[in-house]
Formats: sequence, C-alpha cells, structure tokens
Amino acid sequence: MMKLKTIFLYMVFSGCLVWSGMAQESTTVVVRAKAKDAKFIGSSMNGARVTITDINTGELLAEGLTEGSTGDTERIMRQPHRRYVDLSSEGAAKFETTFELSEPTFVTISATAPVAQRQSEVTSSTQLWLIPGKDITGDGVVLEIPGFAIDILQPQAHERNSSDTMTIRANAVMMCGCPIEPGGMWDSDEMEFTAVVSKGEREVARKVMDYAGKQNTFETSFSPEEEGAYQITVYGYDSRTGNTGVDRTTFIK
Repeated sequence: MMKLKTIFLYMVFSGCLVWSGMAQESTTVVVRAKAKDAKFIGSSMNGARVTITDINTGELLAEGLTEGSTGDTERIMRQPHRRYVDLSSEGAAKFETTFELSEPTFVTISATAPVAQRQSEVTSSTQLWLIPGKDITGDGVVLEIPGFAIDILQPQAHERNSSDTMTIRANAVMMCGCPIEPGGMWDSDEMEFTAVVSKGEREVARKVMDYAGKQNTFETSFSPEEEGAYQITVYGYDSRTGNTGVDRTTFIK
C-alpha cells in the first residue's frame, strides 16, 4: 500500500513539474450572455459586462462587453435544440478573449446584464478550468440572465402630482431587448405586470397593468386619497418560466 501511495505522489509531482515547465500556449475563450426564455444579450442593450478572474490569486484576467446581434430567432426560439449544435449564428453577441497559459487555471466567469438598463441588471457566473491550448469557442461559455428589464416611465421620479387620478406606465422588455406584446413571440397575455402602491410601510393599492397599445408598454391608473409621499413598485412575472423583474419610483401628492 505504501509503495502504491509513493508511486501516486510521484506521478502527481511529476505532472506538476511538466505543467510548470511548459511554454505558454494561446487559449481562446468565448463568453455569451443569453436572456432566460429569449436571445443573446448584445449591442442593442449595450451588451453584458463580462469578467474572467483567477480563483486562486483573485487576479482579473479579462473583462469586456458582449457585442453583436441577439441571434437567429428561428434557431433559438422555434427549432428543437440538438446536442453539439450551436445556438449562436454568425454575428451573435459574444465576448472573446485569448490568454497565454502555461498551466491549467481555475477561473470564475461572470456576466452582468443588461448594461443599458442598470436598474434591471442581473449577474450570472460559473467556474471552470482553462487548459493551455484548449479553446472554448462556438457557443462558448453561455451564462443565462433571468428576468425582465422594467423601467417606470410615469410618474417620473419624485414627481409632484395634484391630479385626482394619475397614470402609472412602465416599459418592459426581455433582458436581450426582445419585445413583449399580446400574441407575440413573448406574449404579454401570458405574463403579469402589476403596480403596487405604498405609503410608508402600508400598501394602499395593487393594480394590474394592461397593455397600452404600444409594444413593451403597460399601464394602469391610481387615485391617491391622501397627501404625502408614495412609493410605486412595478413587477413582471411569467409563471411558465419563473421570470421576474422589478422597478421602483416615488411620487408626491
């Protein structure tokens, strides 16, 4: 038993010497951010912010934005997905970088998106080994970004409103910027958008928001009864996928 253990330790030690003595090799890595139940996050949403960090040293090895299109709708959303067949098409958004590695390196890869809608940003990450000379290309490392990008349009932040009835309006898109509308690929009839109005710690109204006749736009009305400061939380929810999203603002009567 001791002899086998000695042989094993020798092999491990020898392997370390081999790796440490190797010349550096170029290793290319592709990273993509894909919206949950939607497409790749690219230039139309200012991309996803990607970082690659050495877990052992904490060193930031690479960072940048995914750039390109959201990809092929037919391939991503309609066709059956097959093993070893890329979802990405030519020009689909990605971040690509090349390292010079002399030994296997354990890294964390993170993507934060969408950069164009900071109030809705979500970070997704994974960990893996980078091996010298072994590229990770094609689809590459695909990180799923869940949620809706929601932006309250009306009332404006801290707006004073003296009207008896006011409109609450919000814009909501998939995290890749893909449109939400009745009967569309991303069907708002199957989603829920709701405005919750609070005053201090007290909820005073919960209003379902209807499609406003314009792509990605949802609204409802509210009649404040008291003077003072109010908070509005608009949330989106899709029970089929578990997708959620939130934005908040305030107004004063």
